[in-house]
Amino acid sequence: MEWSDIRVFLQVAREGTMVAATSALRMDHSTISRRIARLERETDLQLFERAGRRLTLTAEGERLAAAAEKLESIIFREVLSLASERRRIAGAVRLGTTEEFGAHFLAHRLAAITALHPGLEIELVALPRAFSLAAREVDLVISLDRPSTGDIRFKKLIDVEFGVYGAPAYFANRTRPASLDSLREETWCGFIKELLFTDALDLLPGDLESMKVKYRTTNLTVQLGAALSGYALAALPCFVAREHPMLERVLPQEVRFERSYWIAVHEDLANLPKVRALMSAIESLVARDRTLFRPAPPMSGETYGEPAAA
Repeated sequence: MEWSDIRVFLQVAREGTMVAATSALRMDHSTISRRIARLERETDLQLFERAGRRLTLTAEGERLAAAAEKLESIIFREVLSLASERRRIAGAVRLGTTEEFGAHFLAHRLAAITALHPGLEIELVALPRAFSLAAREVDLVISLDRPSTGDIRFKKLIDVEFGVYGAPAYFANRTRPASLDSLREETWCGFIKELLFTDALDLLPGDLESMKVKYRTTNLTVQLGAALSGYALAALPCFVAREHPMLERVLPQEVRFERSYWIAVHEDLANLPKVRALMSAIESLVARDRTLFRPAPPMSGETYGEPAAA
């Protein structure tokens, strides 16, 4: 049963004849007749008593007409609400994100969001730190940690894969590692663990703690620079490394780390049109480009690096 057939039926019921309904529906008499016949066949009901060209609703027809009018009213109300809401999608929304997601994914796509909502102003705070929705530091948060406290709404945005990357200059005078165990002999750029704002970025497996981490930082973009320079290997999100084709992934089937991005908003702001519009736009962009975050999975029997935290 199609809404278009019900709409035709409702217009005929209001006009009293199929001929009178042709103008409003912009359909010819035969098309309207076929639509009514199809609706009666699908509902197994006689909807009209026919007396010449005049049509009178049967008892079943009256009930369907009443239900159709209620449905039509709901549709019109929602359409008008959406139109009104679109006009109200204006003003600033402050978004706090991890620096790699904000700088290496979202920043390139902000124009698409503001083109859709010209009145929207996006304040993008992309830093390697945690943000407090309760303290109103930001309106929206995208983080690597699943929210666990506070009056907030949240959902998983996307799973993201990390791999180990190095530049051709790094491999110029050394043999590429052939196994997980051989990674202990490589030179790494890693995080300053005491300054990590989230344990989700403590990527390197515990059994490789003896690795030569010669260079430490608090920032994934800095680690990217170290890898590009050829100074060290670094564990990077695949969507970040993909921006730099010169980077080579090391042991791609054996060393994989999976984390998740979460999007969260304070309960008080969750229904604001401008906030909802930005959340929806981000979710759509991530869904469209989801293959950037999760390259093809390994073949059966291949192993992973440290799995994602529960």
